[in-house]
Amino acid sequence: MTGNTALNIGALFTEVFGISSPIYLPWGRTLQDYDPGKYIGVTTIPDAEAEAYSWMGTPVIGTFTLDGNKQYSTYNPDGSRGTMNMASFPMPYATIVDFSRSMNCSKTKVLGVHGTVKEVYGLDDWKINIRGFCIADKSREGYKTVAEQVNALCKFRKVTEAVGVTGSIFNNKEIYSIVIDNISFNPIQGNSSVVPFTIEATSDNPYELTL
Repeated sequence: MTGNTALNIGALFTEVFGISSPIYLPWGRTLQDYDPGKYIGVTTIPDAEAEAYSWMGTPVIGTFTLDGNKQYSTYNPDGSRGTMNMASFPMPYATIVDFSRSMNCSKTKVLGVHGTVKEVYGLDDWKINIRGFCIADKSREGYKTVAEQVNALCKFRKVTEAVGVTGSIFNNKEIYSIVIDNISFNPIQGNSSVVPFTIEATSDNPYELTL
């Protein structure tokens, strides 16, 4: 594969998001022009840990899906409430997720003593930062092109309720639905084959109030 057709996603994560990432997805005009060569000292993932496989046959972990196959609430163009049918959207493999969670804690300053009196009430929502790239991938069952992936994310942005999420990196933290607070796309100049995206989200737990 020639250098001008290859795409090093790890380098793009560093360039676009400032993240040092070992991710490398060689990609070109065809799938047959890639010669992986010989790698020394590389640790492989056992097949038992793989959640999916890329078009190169390499195992992938940490995959997740925005749940669809249901009707979500939204607003119609005239401002009235409506619903929209959503299909499930497996996120691109070139995606990294950051999680953080604070404690809901009230602190009171007391004269004559050091520090504060702390009253712990509970945990705050998970703050979730999803960063990745929409990349053409013929091995996907759907959303194979960059435009289809961008359109799917834009459609989920129209949802006015929590969006279900399936994947071990979320479900292991007892996160089963998220609220999308913000989504942004930052195209790379001179490269329309890759579209970076950032999603800021918050975990959501359903509660039933009995009156």
